Amino acid sequence: MKILSHDSRWSGDDESADDTLIIATTREELATMAAAINEALEAVEEWEFGTRLGVTSDQARALRDGLSEVLRTAHRPK
Repeated sequence: MKILSHDSRWSGDDESADDTLIIATTREELATMAAAINEALEAVEEWEFGTRLGVTSDQARALRDGLSEVLRTAHRPK
């Protein structure tokens, strides 16, 4: 996961791998995604997590933590 600043130029060639998707989202949308992942971690049993969500609970935690870090450190508009 990378943060691409809205005020920097991004060419896309060197910054991302072939399987990378670039999305634009609001802080609120990002917080919603992190909260949804957290709810899935709370609600789904460990033994069925991978089957129901397609990733391991460790992968989901890592994604949630990455989203939370972006929210903590990303530029906040005034």
